[in-house]
Amino acid sequence: REDTTDMAIFKQIFIQKDYDFPINMNPKFIIDGGANVGYASLFFANKFPDAEIVAIEPEDSNFEVLQKNTSEYKQVKTIKAGIWHKKAKLKIVGTEWGKCGFMTKEVDTADTYDAKTITIDEILKQSKYDEIDILKLDVEGAEKEIFSSNYDSWLGKVNVLIIELHDRIKMGCSEAFYSAIKKYNFEETESGENIVLFKK
Repeated sequence: REDTTDMAIFKQIFIQKDYDFPINMNPKFIIDGGANVGYASLFFANKFPDAEIVAIEPEDSNFEVLQKNTSEYKQVKTIKAGIWHKKAKLKIVGTEWGKCGFMTKEVDTADTYDAKTITIDEILKQSKYDEIDILKLDVEGAEKEIFSSNYDSWLGKVNVLIIELHDRIKMGCSEAFYSAIKKYNFEETESGENIVLFKK
């Protein structure tokens, strides 16, 4: 799509291979949070054909392309929602960053909204799995809310966590993230722009 960052994201995933690092397991359940148009989901679906993948994306035009891109992959389920720490309604703001750089902001239930929320705990409970083998989060600053509260129910059930932190967009993302994970036993590394945590 013209005037979008589709090609830059494609390059990160398929050329620079930001998500292509060794994993000592055969993942069964993967959550692609902030799926955009689905390139990460496609990468995971091809690398781990036996895995069930849930791709979450709140923005209308991105979600439409996500559905098209993943339509041939029966193991990929798409949900139009924003990942958040609680049930809420979200407005999409900051679109001057383009289709990949918008932010979501919680609004009152009476206000107009662009997407409903879903929590990571809800996604896990809706699945048939007890653990999340890979959780990928590229949620443009929503990680501040996700890791500020209500994470204890699911964070200990994540085997590999891939996250891009967005302090340049929303201050406090890194602080919330590192405060949340410190009591869990993760080993940290980096891949491209992502922090990667492996459960020890």
